[in-house]
Parts: sequence; structure tokens; C-alpha cells
Amino acid sequence: MRNPSWILALLASCLAAVASADVPKSPDIRFCPAGRIRTFPLESQRGVEGLLLQNAVIINHGPEPFEIAAIDLELMADGKLIDARRIAGDELMKGGKTGGNIQASGVMKAFPFQFCGQSLVGEGITLGGPVLGANQGYLLIQQPFAFKGKRDTLRLHVRLTRFAQNIDVAATLPIESGFAKTKFRFPLAGASFAAVGPSLHTAHRWALPEEFAYDIARIGAGNLSHRGSGAAFTDYYAYGSPVLAAADGTVAMTVNDQPEDVATLRRPGETAEAYGQRVQALQGALMARGVRAIAGNLVMLDHGNGEYSLYAHLVPGSVTVRVGDKVSAGAPLGKLGSSGNSTEPHLHFQVCDAPDPLGCAGIPVAFDNIELPFADYPRPVQSGDVVIAH
Repeated sequence: MRNPSWILALLASCLAAVASADVPKSPDIRFCPAGRIRTFPLESQRGVEGLLLQNAVIINHGPEPFEIAAIDLELMADGKLIDARRIAGDELMKGGKTGGNIQASGVMKAFPFQFCGQSLVGEGITLGGPVLGANQGYLLIQQPFAFKGKRDTLRLHVRLTRFAQNIDVAATLPIESGFAKTKFRFPLAGASFAAVGPSLHTAHRWALPEEFAYDIARIGAGNLSHRGSGAAFTDYYAYGSPVLAAADGTVAMTVNDQPEDVATLRRPGETAEAYGQRVQALQGALMARGVRAIAGNLVMLDHGNGEYSLYAHLVPGSVTVRVGDKVSAGAPLGKLGSSGNSTEPHLHFQVCDAPDPLGCAGIPVAFDNIELPFADYPRPVQSGDVVIAH
């Protein structure tokens, strides 16, 4: 009699195939940014950190639907669960509607940099949930955390049901604490005002490329940023200030031909509401024109280590360096202006992980030549700080 092992092997293979047909495909869990998530100190003396998960998506690529029962956001340290937040019930339903509305509104196409382009939600994926059919996804956006001590991993734990079967799936994202590897100096000399920074109560922290960026101005008489009515760029104390390289680097990108538009300034006597409506329309037009119109005149430096610094909104024609130039820390790059998406003269300074002002993820910065006269102890610059650079 012949050895029937080949028959048994074939039978086993067929049984495995039938069995696997009953096993639902795991959902695809993606993060944006995909490589890591970074913290920034909320209170340095007490070791309190802030963390923001910008985006995650749960996608069903299989033919059969499943329902998300709950999403657990878990912060880990050394393999141990430390903190957990559950999204379920009404909050889960609301999140599904929010994702669908974001996609339907066109926001993801208008601001692709905020959603990592096509790598988060590709073509053919429809957002909604918590019931997800084939090629449908559930978008989770902007989840903040505050904690004391060490956390090294964020785990997204999804609890779902399919064919009355409960299934748990999970994906992890490394948490990185600390600052850029490059040693940075403040990009303006003397006394400045960090009007916007990485603190959660200002807009930068909620946008992926500029999550740890600063908008830097100057304050003068009457605690105002301008003299007189503020109707002209030259009324502003910061306008024309030399912008300095914050570290040694190689010029990776420059723009020097973008105009400044006095219409972006708030007019004397104009209400905040009227100004907000007017400037929103102006900003929308800039967004439609792309990165050059948004960032205005700029310099971007490559510092190695996958770290790039950006100096944006410079005075037209003031950029003094060219792509490929080697510059030293403290070297002049251009003059502080109000080109691009700017509501008054200021320097937008950020460090991020790619040579693209918008197509990158922010990196926290600590400056080694500053004093914070109103801080109780040395710490990173927060939104609203007065900064004195030595």
C-alpha cells in the first residue's frame, strides 16, 4: 500500500483553508505620524509631560463587516500598562460621524500634511463607523494626554465583534521624550516674545508639522507688538530684525520672492470678529496656492540627524543664503517679515524631520543661550514666554 501522507497533507491543507475562511481578517491600524509620537514638558520641575496623538485609523480591508465595540488608548512603560482611556458608547458613535464629516468636507485633501497624505487614509477608503464594511475606516484624531514619569509606548487596543465573535487587535507606536539631537540657539537676538509655542492652548500643537514650533515677535510700549496704529509693517517692533541660523547646517531650501500683503493686518478699530472673518478668507486663498504662499519667504537648514530647521515669513528679497551653502550658528539668513500666511510681522521657527515645511513631523527644541525672566526655573520655552537670548 502506498504511503498516504500526501493525501493527509492535502486534506489538512483543505481543512486549514476552510477554517481560515471563518477567521475574520484583522483590521489595519495606522498612525500619523507613523514612526513615533513625541512628548513636550507641561511642567518641567515636576516631570509632567504632554503627549498628543494626532491621528490613527482603523480600516476594514476584508469583505465582511465588523463593529468596533471600544477603543482603548493605553500608555505603557517597560511593557507594563500605566494609563488607559476608553472610547466607547456615545463617544465612539460621535467619533465615527466626525471622521465621516472631516472626509466629506474636503479637509483631508485641503490639508494633506495633517493626515500624512495618502499613507493614513488611501483612495477608496470611506470613513465612518463604528460599524465598518469593506474598505471603510474609523478615524481617531487629536487625543491628548498628560502624565508624570516615563511612558515609552502608546498602544491602540481595538475591541470589535464579527459574526457574534469578540476579537481584540492592537498596534503600538513608540513614545519619544526629550529634544532634538542638534544643539540650537534662539534665532533672534535680544528680547523677544514667544507668542505661540508648543503649549496645548495655542494652535501650533494641534498641527503636525508645527507641533513644536514658535511664532516669535517683539513687545514694546504699552505691551503691544507695534507702534502707532499698527497699520503698516514698519509699525511692528520685530519687523526687519535679523533672523539667525539656530545651529550649524546646510541650506536645504529657500524662497525669496513671496509678497507681503498689508491687508492681512488688523485694521484700526476693526473688531476681532470682523477681522477673523476677513483674514480667514485671505488665508484660504493662500492655502490653495501651496507651501510657498503659506510659508512665504523662508530658509530651511539641514542639520543632519534627520533634523531640519525652518525660518518662515521673511521680508521679500531679504534671504542672503542659497541652497547648498554651509552656515554656522548665528549667521544671518534674512529679515523678519510678514510674507505668506502671517497676520503680523513675526518669525515662524520650527524643527521637523523632513526638508519640507509642511510634509514633516515636528521635533521639540531646547535652546541653550536663553533666559526666561518670568520663569521660576530653567525650562523649555512655552507659549507666551518672554525670551532673552544671549
